[in-house]
Order: sequence, then C-alpha cells, then structure tokens
Amino acid sequence: MITFLRIFAYLCIWTTPLQVAIVVWGIVIVATTDYGILSLTGIEFFTHYLQFFMVYIDWAYTWFWNPYLDFILALPIIFGTGFKAVFSTWLGFWILEKIRGDAPRGGVELREAKEST
Repeated sequence: MITFLRIFAYLCIWTTPLQVAIVVWGIVIVATTDYGILSLTGIEFFTHYLQFFMVYIDWAYTWFWNPYLDFILALPIIFGTGFKAVFSTWLGFWILEKIRGDAPRGGVELREAKEST
C-alpha cells in the first residue's frame, strides 16, 4: 500500500509542470485571440487546440456520468487547471509527508540531529 501511495504522490507532483504549461498556453490563447478568461473552457480548448484528445473525451462520455463530465469540461481552462495543479502538488507532498512519518525532513532538524551525535 505504501508503494502505491508513493507512486501516486510522485505522479501528482510530476504532472504539475504539464498542468502549468496548459495554464500558460491558455493565458497565451486568451491574450492573442478573442477568447476571454471565462470563455475558454476545457471543451473549447480541447476542440480547437488539442483535437486528438477528443477521441478520449468521447470515450470518457461512454463510461462516466455525462453531467459530471459536462461540468468538468465547462470550467475555464485557466482556473480549472490552475486549481488542479495546486491541489495535486499539495496532495502529492502531503501524501509523501504522511508516508515518511517521523523521518527527518532535512534542513535545520537534520543539522541538529547530526550535531547532537
């Protein structure tokens, strides 16, 4: 179970640069086109800029609850992905901290432990 949690935590942390890149890409699109911050939704972004993902989105509609996917894809891409990036990074670090338990975390605590021995 700890191995699964560690892999999940690292996955949450490692996907952060991709999510930040999508947020920056969304900001560039808003700055250079007629889209607004609130009008560039997830479905608009995927439809016009990442068309090859539409196959996976159509597949997801066959497996998941349609109103839930409509809600998620209707969120503005900048705010929705930005929130997901912050939350998944926090969750990854939180899980790693809980797995580690009482192990020294480096910095001052580690230095104090070395000096006392």
